Amino acid sequence: MPTYSSSALPASGPRHAAQDRDRVGDFLVAFWAALHVAAACLLGLTVHQAEAGPLAAPAATTPDLPFV
Repeated sequence: MPTYSSSALPASGPRHAAQDRDRVGDFLVAFWAALHVAAACLLGLTVHQAEAGPLAAPAATTPDLPFV
């Protein structure tokens, strides 16, 4: 004689009420991504400026004007 129990879990396991609406997790992922994209952009700009070299000679290396 089969017995039916209402406390038995289905084969796929327990389900949560709103698995697809994890707003805190979505916010944390978006926040992490935004910070890392900003950091990567700043790093890229820094490397680009370093590769470009100095744009002009500093004022201390230019020759002085003769006294008149």
